[in-house]
Amino acid sequence: MDDAKAAVRYMLTDFIDNVLPAIREELVLRDLALGKIQQPKIGSTAKVVVGMRRSGKTFRLYQEIMAVLDSGVSTNRICYFNFDDDRLRPLSATLVSDVLECFFEMNPSARTEGAYLFFDEIQDVPGWDVVVRRILDTEKVAMWVTGSSSRMLSEDVATEFRGRSISYELLPYSFREYLRARGEEPASGQSLDSRVLGSSLKKALRGYLVEGGFPAAQGLDDMERAQLLQSYAQLTVARDVVERFGFSNAAFASSLARTAVTSSARDVSISRLDNKSREAGYSPGRATVTQLIEAFEDAHLVYQTFEFSYSVQKIRLGGLKLFSADPGLYWAMSIATADGLCFALETAVYLELRRRRLSGRLGDIAMLKLPSGKEVDFVEGDALVDEVSTLVQVCFAMDDAKTCEREVSALREAMARFDREEGLIITFDDERDIVVPEGTIRVRPAWKWLLAE
Repeated sequence: MDDAKAAVRYMLTDFIDNVLPAIREELVLRDLALGKIQQPKIGSTAKVVVGMRRSGKTFRLYQEIMAVLDSGVSTNRICYFNFDDDRLRPLSATLVSDVLECFFEMNPSARTEGAYLFFDEIQDVPGWDVVVRRILDTEKVAMWVTGSSSRMLSEDVATEFRGRSISYELLPYSFREYLRARGEEPASGQSLDSRVLGSSLKKALRGYLVEGGFPAAQGLDDMERAQLLQSYAQLTVARDVVERFGFSNAAFASSLARTAVTSSARDVSISRLDNKSREAGYSPGRATVTQLIEAFEDAHLVYQTFEFSYSVQKIRLGGLKLFSADPGLYWAMSIATADGLCFALETAVYLELRRRRLSGRLGDIAMLKLPSGKEVDFVEGDALVDEVSTLVQVCFAMDDAKTCEREVSALREAMARFDREEGLIITFDDERDIVVPEGTIRVRPAWKWLLAE
């Protein structure tokens, strides 16, 4: 047996003997639903979970494995394998096939009874999608796959799978999951109007905006957390951007990534990013900057939102905002400023809207620039037919009369334009209803809105 196959056998055995027995004690349940548990069959559908590295995809697979075991399936039908292990590098194009054959050699009855396959961080294995499709076509399996690249959601993969995949996006902890990990989650259906509970949740929200939701960052002190989250960004750029896409200037990619993350919730432009890069001694050009920003989004490091428009071309040519994959990641890579919590709050709201959205079409979550020059932070709707379902402003505090007027007037203009009778302003702690001629503007505290069921 060569070293690679020995490593595969060891990893398969170690998961069942050592990792699996300890999972239940460490598991923080995630709210991302993956649908009903599939029964193994030839011609089954793969469930694909994507997200940034270290966002919790592995433990979401563990959660699914626990559900499979609780349904009565024996452990000898469970195959979990992490392809992002340094003992496997360089990754062979036959690795996925080798893992499955080794599993069946160790558990021959699983081939006839049906196997439950959990393939973790598979995206770097050469030709993984072709092999996975062959397995789905020829073996009696149910399959779950994770990866750190949104290319696993792309049309190319969908075509390769020929309708054999369903995709899910996992972000770092939401505010509710953050509370759950700390043992502080309110019970389902519990009223949040208690003053004592409200004070506790406000304190927790302030912590969430700084600490963020990466599981391994929970409970660390400020310096440890900052170093850990910065290392996540560096690893993502190195592995999922420079290495995968072949960018030659790793130092520039790393510098631009930091700029992108620390620009979270701010208006940016490709020209401005290009100029800032030139000031730092790089001469990338707008095309390269655009490619890198798209690569960062592909790796789930940042997300882009565009100006709401009836035309995809106008969206691309119009305004642009970037949002970090996590408020804690933004905080860890930014210079401390007085308005840092404001940007972290808007980032948290964007990410929660992203979790709740029903589809991933371009413009599904957008920003709106109005003819008057006013702006609405988020609109949800269909840009192709110029229809909006939700209008959301984010404002840390509404105490100042000018601030209140700015936020309300922008919503009123948008409500009139799209014939909506309701708008929403999310603040840190304010709660009231503002009746205007166009309808009602709901002002809600983020700690309550983020926990809405």
